[in-house]
Amino acid sequence: MSSKRKIAFLLNPNSGNKRTRMKGSEMQQFLKSNHIAEVIEPANADELTETTAHLAEKNYEAVFACGGDGTLNLVSSKLLNSDTALGIIPLGSGNGFARHHHIPMKWQDAIKLIDTHRVSLRDTGRFNGIHFLNIAGVGYAAKISHGFKDSSGRGLSGYVSTVLKNLKIEAFEINVSNESAMWNGAVWMIEFCNGSQWGNDFQIAPGARDDDGSLNAAIFADTSKLKIPSIGFKLATKKADTIDSLYRMTGSWFEMAISGTRPLHLDGEAVGFVKDTAVIEVVHNSLKLWTPA
Repeated sequence: MSSKRKIAFLLNPNSGNKRTRMKGSEMQQFLKSNHIAEVIEPANADELTETTAHLAEKNYEAVFACGGDGTLNLVSSKLLNSDTALGIIPLGSGNGFARHHHIPMKWQDAIKLIDTHRVSLRDTGRFNGIHFLNIAGVGYAAKISHGFKDSSGRGLSGYVSTVLKNLKIEAFEINVSNESAMWNGAVWMIEFCNGSQWGNDFQIAPGARDDDGSLNAAIFADTSKLKIPSIGFKLATKKADTIDSLYRMTGSWFEMAISGTRPLHLDGEAVGFVKDTAVIEVVHNSLKLWTPA
């Protein structure tokens, strides 16, 4: 492992569960005792983003976000169009974006990216002008994100528990269009994918790439509630493309009309609600990223 370079590790103390936070403490001790990199543990989300912006202004080589997709969202939002790359230590509940890029799930292996990595430019997204890195969605998945936010359990078990408490699925009407297609009808959720999965290997857009200047819209049309368990199983077993009520659109931007007010998530984090209309767009080559070589 290289000696200390202009690299920082930002640990989100609120990310993941007790087990992943313990891993974060072990990693922090290792990095400090071996003088490998600067380690910072911001107290809250505001301090996390402020610290990231400061490090980018100081032209750090890379900032490692240590947490889940929500942490990656906050850190990456302040690295856009800068010379500072995003590094990833997956310490969250689902780690969807890390899994998309085959980042090792063990921190002992993930930190080796300091010495052996590939640098590439990656796309990000905007939902009504707000940054997202991996996936943004409206409807049922967002409802689960809102429930998970208030749940005491974390990790996969926390998500399962939240789903079991929120089995009621409410359909709503959308009309979504982009530069090449249009779709309208009743849905129970729609997800705009820069990466391929929510997390825990639940892949909803297996073919999605974050370097092609486009987003993949996964439209879950309203269907019989009896089919929901089957749909969940297919998502969990990487068979999303066999779901007959799942429609896809690909493009660099989307305009969407929505009936009523619906829950919204950005990178798995509940961020309020969206009403009536939304504009979703890709921001091409906007983020430097370190991935395994």
